[in-house]
Amino acid sequence: MSKSEHIPVLLNEVIEGLDLSSNDTVIDATVGGAGHAQAILEKTAPSGKLLGIDWDAKAIERAREHLKRFSNRIILKTGNYTDIKQLLYESGINKVNAILLDLGLSLDQLKDSSRGFSFQSEGPLDMRFSDQMDTTAFDIVNTWPENDLVQIFQEYGEERRAARAARNIATARSHAPINTAKDLAELVMRGAGRRGKVHPATRIFQALRIATNHELDNVKQALPNMIDMLSSEGRLAVITFHSLEDRIVKQYFKPLAKEENPRIKLINKKVIKPSREEQVKNPASRSAKLRIVEKI
Repeated sequence: MSKSEHIPVLLNEVIEGLDLSSNDTVIDATVGGAGHAQAILEKTAPSGKLLGIDWDAKAIERAREHLKRFSNRIILKTGNYTDIKQLLYESGINKVNAILLDLGLSLDQLKDSSRGFSFQSEGPLDMRFSDQMDTTAFDIVNTWPENDLVQIFQEYGEERRAARAARNIATARSHAPINTAKDLAELVMRGAGRRGKVHPATRIFQALRIATNHELDNVKQALPNMIDMLSSEGRLAVITFHSLEDRIVKQYFKPLAKEENPRIKLINKKVIKPSREEQVKNPASRSAKLRIVEKI
């Protein structure tokens, strides 16, 4: 695998945890670089089918090319995973045997300077997963009241220096717009003082991305729909990359599994994390957490 190719996180754990069979119908709700999708299609050969969904139209194009040898077994749809019921209906599918929801950014998105996800990006400060979204990170950074910036930096970034970052942004934009991700990252870094191992803008960028794409609301909305779309004994695997997402998933799954007549059972009682070997090979996997449930 080339260094520039997206490496699927927790791949073996996902494939094993989904307990796939050769005729299963599976949804990859965030198909992205299609690494997980390829492994799912290989595992469900020769007759299993996969519906791949992604909000990012460019990701769907790349997935189509990457998965072309499976073309008779895949359906690819541009859309938000919150619309999973409608997308299944449009695809002629009623129930599925397994669903994967991987909430991470793909390497392609990070590398695309026009998207504004990377600290080094000199393209527009965009951060939208889909160009159908109205609000960009540029709009938030340059037009939202300072108090609102403090709030999202605290709530979505869990940033201790939220007020200082918001004040520095408000001061800077009063002189000239903050146009690029690189401009914003440098502004935050200058205001943060001493730099540690983690870039000072990491949590600010996380907060802006979540706010731009309504990420936490999307997860809350999607999980019940995904459970509904599973057949009996079907499994849902969710990979999260920060504590806010993982908390939502955990707090949704655990009560459902403890009801008098539970709808699901937890396949892993403890969250699954990447091995030390995987973290060394793929540093992007370090914060990944996997939770798997089975519908009863």
